Amino acid sequence: MSRSVRLGTGVFLLFATTAATQGFHPQIPKAWDDREVASFEVSLADPSRSPRYPSAAEYYALEVLPIYRGYPIYVPGKEAPGYFESLKQKEPEIIFDAAKLRTEEDWIRAGELVFDAPVSFGSRETANIIKPEFLREVPLHTTRDGVIPYIQWVIRKKGVVELGLQSCGFCHTRVLPDGTVVKGAQGDFPGEQRRAWVGRHAPDSPARARDLRRAESFLYAAPWVTNPEELYSTTQADMIRRSGAMQPGVFGRQGASSACPVHIPSLIGVKDLKYLDATGLTRHRTSADLIRYAIVNRGEAQGMQGLARFGDFDPRSLLPADRKTQRYSDEQLYALALFLYSLEPPRNPNRFDEAARRGQRVFEQQGCAGCHPPPLYTNNKLTPAPGFRVTEQLRRTADILEISVGTDAALAIRTRRGTGFYKVPSLRGVWYRNAFGHSGQAETLEEWFDPARLGEDYVPKGFHLGPGPIKGHEFGIKLPADDRNALIAFLKTL
Repeated sequence: MSRSVRLGTGVFLLFATTAATQGFHPQIPKAWDDREVASFEVSLADPSRSPRYPSAAEYYALEVLPIYRGYPIYVPGKEAPGYFESLKQKEPEIIFDAAKLRTEEDWIRAGELVFDAPVSFGSRETANIIKPEFLREVPLHTTRDGVIPYIQWVIRKKGVVELGLQSCGFCHTRVLPDGTVVKGAQGDFPGEQRRAWVGRHAPDSPARARDLRRAESFLYAAPWVTNPEELYSTTQADMIRRSGAMQPGVFGRQGASSACPVHIPSLIGVKDLKYLDATGLTRHRTSADLIRYAIVNRGEAQGMQGLARFGDFDPRSLLPADRKTQRYSDEQLYALALFLYSLEPPRNPNRFDEAARRGQRVFEQQGCAGCHPPPLYTNNKLTPAPGFRVTEQLRRTADILEISVGTDAALAIRTRRGTGFYKVPSLRGVWYRNAFGHSGQAETLEEWFDPARLGEDYVPKGFHLGPGPIKGHEFGIKLPADDRNALIAFLKTL
């Protein structure tokens, strides 16, 4: 190669590097804008109970959460000798600094740090997640190296190593059978089983019962509905029963109910979705809406969901007066949104073979594409729950498919996330998900398409508190068995 060519190549690379560095100009939206906050959610089934959040002035008065470096947590027997003691010698290290971010890739990597950053902390002594007696009773997936990927050790003060919980990744990290960690997927951490385990091993007492009722009411109460006590547990035994019935991939989310929990959604491909939450509660018009969604749902006691008022009901009255709430910075949230938008699905091991081709024909012949058109395999619309009356205001402001598929209406009508609708979900990535139906009553696609699930004495393989049918979405279950199997084979290739 001649000197002139080498010189030209060097100049080109220098120009390309400079352009990549200077070419990205982040447009960071104001995360909590009073006008936008007023319209980014669909109203609740009873509009008078729609949440009223703290103002922008109140929100920005909150302290910004520092993002500290986290360190892996291993299951017993996998941690190297001296590892934990070595962490005590490390200095606290804040690892998110927007001033150092130059390229879009820098921002995406920084967003991953935010995704992994815990918002709740505890001690090793109280970390039941790594106790051998817990791990013997509750299945927990780990990497091949024995790392528990949902949690971290965090050092906020030298010499003090804390267990970090309730990051975004706490609910949205999945470990595949081969040990691959998939960030942003439907999570498979057994959070509710952990809660049940703690309940079984904690002494029952009047004080604990009082604290449990207060906590459950904060999470789930909706005093305006008939029999609101059905939404939450009133005794320790009932809490254990309900939480123990929720398999990994399902949890009693704040604002929902321990009687009708939600399956955890996958965030992979979220950029293409117009509504977030099973009930389509949050409009997703731009990344700013995704940012606001993260603000509202940031941990059980840290998100704006916990600081909202629902008509004359104020869940904050059920919390200690000295509770400290922090917030993300706008820069942290912008980076998080970029990271979520960048997520790609894991490699699909299911081949598009002859069975899948036949299933694709069944999919087309049965009109499945009416609600689940490719390439997104969702029409991005809301479908009303049985008994919900769609108003003219909703017709003007929401994308509605005015056909009810008969799904149980409790989550959509009776809870603090209930809009009266369920969103039409995307079928992409169903091969690595579990817990189908809004509360995860069917554990697999095979169960979802099994006609037996409609029986009055049916016992679901997913979440259930007793025998009974998995209602709704009867499409495909009356097909001949060979066609059903072919349809499932096709869906697993998406």
